[in-house]
Amino acid sequence: MKYLAIIFCLLMSSKALSHGGGLDKKGCHNNRSTGDYHCHRGYSSQGKTSKSGKIVIGNEDYFNLRLANYLGGKTEVTYNYDYNINGKSPRIASIRIDIVTDQYVIEGGLDKRSSLDSIQQAVFASTLTGKKPAVAIYDTNGSWGKYEHRIYSTAKELGIKFFWVSGDQVHEK
Repeated sequence: MKYLAIIFCLLMSSKALSHGGGLDKKGCHNNRSTGDYHCHRGYSSQGKTSKSGKIVIGNEDYFNLRLANYLGGKTEVTYNYDYNINGKSPRIASIRIDIVTDQYVIEGGLDKRSSLDSIQQAVFASTLTGKKPAVAIYDTNGSWGKYEHRIYSTAKELGIKFFWVSGDQVHEK
């Protein structure tokens, strides 16, 4: 009887800690009451948060999921293309774009040097899909820096949509 009571308590405590709410393919969802995006099932790509709840460091996949959710898009979409310019036997390769919406193909990246190729990736995906190219830069240090500025300036000059995600804010330029 004692063991039955322990098993019952364990089962009830796990029920009390869980909640419904339609998880996406990564096991994540938005909390409608707080607006926070969080994950279950051990997904570890979430950003780290400060005591105020603002994201200060994060994994690019986490930010891509947040922005895709905000825009109603999908993440990690692959497109195949033929790169044989002679027109003989096809040479097939693929490109994976971070976020795809009805209107845009968006390449996202952290505010680091590695994001400098984001515009090229978005423009090439645009040629394959007929959608507008866009780039998203995710602020990990709480300030507008040299990489944000370089990518924003280039996007502006080329007429490419630019998203800057800082904390809980999405800035569209």
